[in-house]
Amino acid sequence: MNTKLLGIALLLLPALSPAESVDLGLHGTLTIAVPSHWTLSSHKEEDSGVAITLSPPGAENAKCILNVTFVPEPKPVPKETIDEQVLSVSDQFVGESVEKAKVLRDFGFTGGVYGSYCVFTDASRVGRPVVHDVFKVIGIGIVRFRDDVMAAVSLAADDVKGPDFTAMLAAVRTAAVSPAK
Repeated sequence: MNTKLLGIALLLLPALSPAESVDLGLHGTLTIAVPSHWTLSSHKEEDSGVAITLSPPGAENAKCILNVTFVPEPKPVPKETIDEQVLSVSDQFVGESVEKAKVLRDFGFTGGVYGSYCVFTDASRVGRPVVHDVFKVIGIGIVRFRDDVMAAVSLAADDVKGPDFTAMLAAVRTAAVSPAK
């Protein structure tokens, strides 16, 4: 890739703020680079995990939710099993979608973390005006951080090619779990 194209590609990447940390107790710390001007909120789900929400500023219509779960009996989970689980969870969206099919996409993690997701466009929302907190597009996925920490991921926006969806994907790809100290 020549330097001019590389510069253009870098301009198209969403701006991410420095990583924020979420305490996972005995399971370590999750860090994630939040899109610039977005907010991160989290709340503990008793002893089973932590729900993390990334929200855009103002009237932007998008939301990213990571439901981090602690696996009670940790064991290796192959990527193929994660893919099968994503496809199974996605069944509920196929019938009402424009796509009418489940297309598995890889989050693109490295370093032993892996996950996949599917994207669906709500056929009933196509061509209609934006309604706050009613989304035209949803991405559903699962990430395996470690044998004892996984996350269900929901990406909701109005355009799969829009800056909000792109920013959420970029943020999720930065998520990492470090061991408890």
